[in-house]
Order: sequence, then structure tokens, then C-alpha cells
Amino acid sequence: MMAGRFQVQSYPTIKVFGYGLENKVDSKAKPYNGERTAADITSFGTSMAEAADIDPDIHELIKQSIYNEICTGPVICVMSFLPNIYDSNAAERNRYLDTLMKVAKKNRKGSFKWFWLQAGD
Repeated sequence: MMAGRFQVQSYPTIKVFGYGLENKVDSKAKPYNGERTAADITSFGTSMAEAADIDPDIHELIKQSIYNEICTGPVICVMSFLPNIYDSNAAERNRYLDTLMKVAKKNRKGSFKWFWLQAGD
């Protein structure tokens, strides 16, 4: 049973695994000893994502169902409208997406969901 495997003594128990495949073994799991409020747990997770430099999700908005599924709850949904790829080129598109990623990383502590779509979509 999982509780015995990770020496769970009470509930809720949170175990933290470091970033990278080498840290995905039971012996490397560390207990989370911080506060148990949603804000504190979210802040802890965000700081771990920053330290690991994990890219935030940026979704290409190609159909309404993507927006409906991801842009829910108390979040701010940011949409970036980019030129159609036929009006620019792949290198320019990648520069726009790189800029969007930098902004998303800088603002990862906020309740943002990031989307992009091209002109005409």
C-alpha cells in the first residue's frame, strides 16, 4: 500500500520529489513541513518550479474546447494574438513565443493561464 511505502503517519501528508528522473525514487521523497493552507502549498510548488526552471504551459488556442477546459476557476486568462504564419515566418513566430514564455515565467506566481492564437483563427 502507498501509505506504508512512504511512511504516512497522518493525513494530509505531502511528499516532495526533486526535479529530474534520478530523484523519482522512494528514498528521495522528502516530507513537506510547511503550512497547510492552499496559498502556502501553492507558493511552495511555485518556488520549486522556479528553482527547476520548468516552463509554464502556453496553449495554442485552436478550438473553443481548449479554452473551456483550461480557463476555469479563479484565474486570469491571457491571450496573445500573433500574426498568421503566412504573414511572417517561423523564426518570427518562435521569437513571439519565446517572449511570451519569458513573460509567463516572470509571472508564474500569478493565477494566469496563457494562450496564443494566430490572426484569422
